[in-house]
Amino acid sequence: MRRVRILVVDDHQMLREALVGLLELAGFAVVGAVADGADATSMAAELSPDVVLMDLSLPIMNGLDATRLLREVAPDTAIVMFSAFDSPELKRQAFAAGAVAYLSKGCSNERLRATLEAAVTVASSNFHRA
Repeated sequence: MRRVRILVVDDHQMLREALVGLLELAGFAVVGAVADGADATSMAAELSPDVVLMDLSLPIMNGLDATRLLREVAPDTAIVMFSAFDSPELKRQAFAAGAVAYLSKGCSNERLRATLEAAVTVASSNFHRA
């Protein structure tokens, strides 16, 4: 079975590094890790990851704007918004921007893993219906 390829986007270095280690231990292939939305869009266009784990609050280009742009430059990539903010309005905005899932940073490791795996299936189904 092919490993899910993930790009991690978070502006907090310690969290970004912890996520990379956690995801690699869980069997994912982390293809990159960046600190802002602008780098996320260029790296995703270059590497075509299966999933981008995207922080909402980012410098240079926030997660919502980066998600909108990613829908254009990497349309087959699923985007999972990952945020400290757990508000219904932000979730609505994330889905409207093109995210396939929204996770609170307080979620369990198991929920993170399951959501990332499911995101690939959900995104694939959505893209093939279009």
